[in-house]
Amino acid sequence: LERDGLDGEIARAIEAVSMLEGRLEQLTHDIAREGALNADAGETIARLEEERATLAAENEGHETRLTAALAAAEEAASVLRAREQDLAEATEEAARLSARHQSAERRVSDAQKARARHSAEAETAARQAGEAADRLAAVARDVTAAEDGLAAARDLAARAEDTLTQTEAARAEAQTAESDARAARADAEGRASTLEAEVAALNRLLDRERGQGDQILDRVTVQKGFEAALGAALSDDLKAGETKSPGGSGWSALAPYDAVTPLPAGARAITDVAHGPALLARRLSQVGIIERADGPRLQPLLQPGQRLVSREGDLWRWDGFAVAAADAVSSAARRLEQVNRLTELRAEAVEAGAKAAGTRAAHETLARRLSDLTEADRAARAARREADTRLADASRMLSKAEAERSVLQGKLETLQAAASRHADEAREAQTELSRAEGAKAELEDLDAAKARLEDIRTTVEASRMTMLARRTAHDEVKRDGERRSARIAKIGDEIGGWRKRLDSAAGRLSELKARQADTETKLAEARLKPGEFTALRAGLADKIATAEARKAAASDALSVGEGGLRMAIAAERDAERAASEAREGRAAAEARRDAAREGVDAAAQRIAEEMETTPEALRESLGDLPDPLPPSDHIEAEVQRLRRQREALGAVNLRAEDDAREVQAEHDTLAAEKTDLEQAIAKLRTGISSLNREGRERLLKAFDEVNVSFAKLFTHLFGGGEARLVLVESDDPLEAGLEILCQPPGKKLATLSLLSGGEQTLTALALIFAVFLANPAPICVLDEVDAPLDDANVTRFCDLLDEMTRQTATRFLVITHHAVTMARMDRLFGVTMVEKGVSQLVSVDLKKAEQLVA
Repeated sequence: LERDGLDGEIARAIEAVSMLEGRLEQLTHDIAREGALNADAGETIARLEEERATLAAENEGHETRLTAALAAAEEAASVLRAREQDLAEATEEAARLSARHQSAERRVSDAQKARARHSAEAETAARQAGEAADRLAAVARDVTAAEDGLAAARDLAARAEDTLTQTEAARAEAQTAESDARAARADAEGRASTLEAEVAALNRLLDRERGQGDQILDRVTVQKGFEAALGAALSDDLKAGETKSPGGSGWSALAPYDAVTPLPAGARAITDVAHGPALLARRLSQVGIIERADGPRLQPLLQPGQRLVSREGDLWRWDGFAVAAADAVSSAARRLEQVNRLTELRAEAVEAGAKAAGTRAAHETLARRLSDLTEADRAARAARREADTRLADASRMLSKAEAERSVLQGKLETLQAAASRHADEAREAQTELSRAEGAKAELEDLDAAKARLEDIRTTVEASRMTMLARRTAHDEVKRDGERRSARIAKIGDEIGGWRKRLDSAAGRLSELKARQADTETKLAEARLKPGEFTALRAGLADKIATAEARKAAASDALSVGEGGLRMAIAAERDAERAASEAREGRAAAEARRDAAREGVDAAAQRIAEEMETTPEALRESLGDLPDPLPPSDHIEAEVQRLRRQREALGAVNLRAEDDAREVQAEHDTLAAEKTDLEQAIAKLRTGISSLNREGRERLLKAFDEVNVSFAKLFTHLFGGGEARLVLVESDDPLEAGLEILCQPPGKKLATLSLLSGGEQTLTALALIFAVFLANPAPICVLDEVDAPLDDANVTRFCDLLDEMTRQTATRFLVITHHAVTMARMDRLFGVTMVEKGVSQLVSVDLKKAEQLVA
């Protein structure tokens, strides 16, 4: 360790020597460099002093040269301004001359263009005038043809109008007849449907009662009015049937009496009005029909088995028993009444069906006739529209031709006037061209003026070049003086900087020399250190040799001991490994033993839980088993397979029966609801049919009432004419459309859309008030309805309001700005602003005002 430490000290001493030698070399180099820099600074200061003296010598006389250059530049500038003034005057004069030349040329060109344009336009106008004259002649022929077509269209429209009038009259008659037939058909079909429904109901009722078994009642007939009598005579015995075996319950066939005991005097045999099978012969032969008042008197005269009944259902028996009609059991009587009623209803149903068929055939015939007439009316309307279209087209063509003739006449006159005007303007343009050419000839030559201007411009350019040269010389003298002054100032600054550097360089050089002497001293001391360390290292080498010999002997002994130790450790490891394997084998065996015991216990518990027995009993119950048994894993796999098959079958649904009952109950409920719905649908359809029938009747009735009122009000409003409402596009009133046909006085019958605005307004008012007459309301508000009317029609409107107030109890509120309407009202209400931002309601009672005036 000491040798290693000495080796490190020697290395560090050598490194310190090397470092000090490098530092000494650097200091020597720095001293030399500082000396060289000081020498350069002295040379630079001397050179700068010499340059400053040279510049000062060059700067002498600078102001004189600068003043002379400035005077020369100003003189050149004065000469240039005079030349530029002459150039400006000459340029202005040349520009004026050029403008006059351009004006003269433009005047000549404009005059030439105007002459050419007016000449061409005069020719074009003359040509177009000729074409317009030819076109005017053709249009005159078109006007004649259009007048002929208009006359023919008017004749066709008149014929179509006559045809339409005849067709409409026939259609109106057929529509009235068809409406009557439709109403009769609806009544007959409704009656037939009602009877059929009643027959079906009675059939169902009787069928339900017949379904209760064979009854003698089903084989008995009785005249109408005697049902209660027969029911009282036989009562519930009629519900019994015929028995075929002796001792059975019911009616048996017996031979008639040899001698029938006669009924009391005044009694009528019931066999006169009732008929039944031979089984009832004995019973019916002993029943008589009497008047109710004779019952108490004749009852004591009855023989055994005889009975007396009244038509009302009273019963008197031979044994003294009597039953009043109010207390009698009448189920059999009701049954007999129902049978007789069913017979009557069937006859009535057949008769109603025949009547319905007849009315249906009559209605269908009238409907076909109405359809044919409707088609004819539609065709007549189409012909009328076509005739109106042709009339409108002919009128439009005539108007167009007349308008075109007027336009062509005006155009011809305009073109003729234009041709004359353009000819005069062409002559004026020729005169102007002559004057413009004379004025152009009198102008000075423009090229000579431009040549003089170019000479003056050349003189100005020469003066400008002279001025620029002298100004450049002045600027150069000035820049040279400024550059020398700046360089002199800069040299003074540089000399001061070098001198400061020399002063600081002396101090740095003394510091470097002191550091050099110190470094040389340290270097000498460092060079002695390696020798001292070498002597110490030699002494330590002998000690190291002795220690190495002892170390070799100890190493051999250590090797022998380590070999024995390794052998002992290996034997120990083998023993431990064998003991560990033995322990592991024992633990595995114990684990297998415990697992086998747990498996046996688990199998026994499983057998006890699932089979409710012991393993020994199970072994005996299995009988002979294969020897040897299959492996346990094979048996377990087979068990798992069988379990999977069992699980694949799914779980047992313990609620299957309950679910089936619930589904059946739901099915029954839905079936009952379906039946109810079907019955409700049938009933709803019957109701809808009834509502439609009633709706058609009410609609036709209201339509006829409104139509009559509309015709009267239209005639009242227009002072004549006619108007009516027509159902179109369908034979069913509930699906038909409504069309308004109007014919004001002096006009042809037309639809509402072909009338003027005022006529449409009056017609609409007539229709509104017609509806009010059919179904009056307490209040009617009319908002600006008189706006499209003139004064005459407003007066008619007010007259109609007066008539409506007399016929109805309706109060009319009219919102209007028309003075005539306001003058005819009973009371006026208005809003006024007496002061800005404040509104006030004002009312005037005109009736009271008239009374006050009176």
